[in-house]
Amino acid sequence: MPISRVSVNINEDVKQNAMKLLSEMGLDMTTAIDLFLRTVMIEKRLPFEVRTEQAYREAIHKDYINAELDKSMLEAEASDTQWLSQDEMKALQAKRREARHQCTS
Repeated sequence: MPISRVSVNINEDVKQNAMKLLSEMGLDMTTAIDLFLRTVMIEKRLPFEVRTEQAYREAIHKDYINAELDKSMLEAEASDTQWLSQDEMKALQAKRREARHQCTS
């Protein structure tokens, strides 16, 4: 199969850091780019997710909320769990909403 040359302009620091990491993986830049393009062809998509900054923040926030829910579930299963009244729960939810609002601002 004929070989074709591709020329790409890239930040020098990005190039050097990528080359170092690829070398640690036993790859060179040409092989890594070839693998990337072959994966695009096979999967007919980018082999990673591309998000806007807002979508990225929302995903991080969702992961944080899920981790907190998991933590709460484990705490609730503990034998020394302190149960909250409805008013206490509403106050806690308001406090968490405010903290969440500060994270996304």
